[in-house]
Amino acid sequence: MEDDDQQSTYAVDRRVELSQEWEGLIGEVRELGRARGIPELTDFLRPPRAASLTAAGREGAVVAVNISRLRCDALLITETGVRGLPLPGVTAGGVEDRTVAYLVALRTLERAAWELQAARAPFEQGDRSPEVFFRISDARAALALARRLAEEELGILTAWLWDEICGPVLDALGHTRAPADGTPPPRVWWCPTGLLNLLPLHAAGHHGDPSDATPRTVLDRVVSSYTPTVRALLTARSRSRSGTAADGTGRMLFVAPEPVGMPPLESLAADREALVGRFGERLTRLEGADATADAVLAALHRHPWVHFSSHAGQDLDDPGLGSIALREDGLTVHDLAERSYSGEFAFLSACQTAVGGIDLANETITLSAALHIAGFRHVIGTLWSVYDRAAADVTRDFYGDGAAPGSAAPGSATSGGAPSTVPDFEPADAARHLHRAVRALRDRDRTRLTTWVPFVHIGP
Repeated sequence: MEDDDQQSTYAVDRRVELSQEWEGLIGEVRELGRARGIPELTDFLRPPRAASLTAAGREGAVVAVNISRLRCDALLITETGVRGLPLPGVTAGGVEDRTVAYLVALRTLERAAWELQAARAPFEQGDRSPEVFFRISDARAALALARRLAEEELGILTAWLWDEICGPVLDALGHTRAPADGTPPPRVWWCPTGLLNLLPLHAAGHHGDPSDATPRTVLDRVVSSYTPTVRALLTARSRSRSGTAADGTGRMLFVAPEPVGMPPLESLAADREALVGRFGERLTRLEGADATADAVLAALHRHPWVHFSSHAGQDLDDPGLGSIALREDGLTVHDLAERSYSGEFAFLSACQTAVGGIDLANETITLSAALHIAGFRHVIGTLWSVYDRAAADVTRDFYGDGAAPGSAAPGSATSGGAPSTVPDFEPADAARHLHRAVRALRDRDRTRLTTWVPFVHIGP
């Protein structure tokens, strides 16, 4: 008994020592921040002040959605103040159930697509046996069924997100109607917590029920962006904008590795055409065998803008292993997050670049977030695997802005000798450009949510 008491006393004393050591380390970090004039370190691990929260809402509302076993609420942050909005129809268990159903539907769809690709491989190699045709036929039927079920699940999910979270939030913010023609839609930054980080708040709505005046969709009322935290948004806004690279001005880096052993991307040629047409001689291309990890990491320091056209994937159990596939290697979340850049814009035209893990959902461990936190102010990523044609359409419309593929680059002369009137690329408008491109894709076929829902913007 005496030994047990001694062990218990030791355990308590040890906890006290560790707590004091922890507080001491936090104090050292804060002191370092004061000495070096780094606000983020000065207030390290302190709750944000009310004044800083309202500052975050100056350019549009920030909506932090808290999912808890006790209750669920939305924190509405605007330039006039901070207020809570109860979400009585939302529970932690309900979010978990819907997240599981959503991920299962998407994973089934992805596997069906890979099965069809595997079934086609012998045919493309010249095998015309009946077994090959039967396997292809079965795989096509399975893919069609998986796609139908995924569309149904997304329809159910996005309607629920609207009814229980996003609809009440936008109404409370006063965004009750579609903006008038010619009026820019207001901005909203979503800051979800828990498993809600995996769900598409920006796509919430009843998309099969359009209304000109009072549409029940987020997409038709506001321009959505995401931020890992309110502090991350403030930090991104405070960083000086970088329109120039270390060795020049306004250059775009195009990374298209065509990874060995992976199927070719049909969207790659369209991406290349759109970027060449938009940037002309200001485009640096790392393609094929030139797109190694070392080359890409070095080039990121010299270019304020980058566009990746490649395969990518995420490990939901260990999201730090999520990676962008390069020629024969790859760049993981860890590779990107451990570096520091002064970039302005990154477009990850690849699969699953904005989806994190299940066990650490609050940590927002994604490829897009890694680039954002490492220094790229604006990042466009995807929540799951995207269709090649949809990715190409979004890329073309995003960079279009009056510059069709093949037109003269900004600042160059047209074939007639007159200077081009194409405006220069402006990363600060990335969220609005993506909103325009995604909405156009949605409007072409409102029944196919899987084509446009994956695309998201992270940043100020």
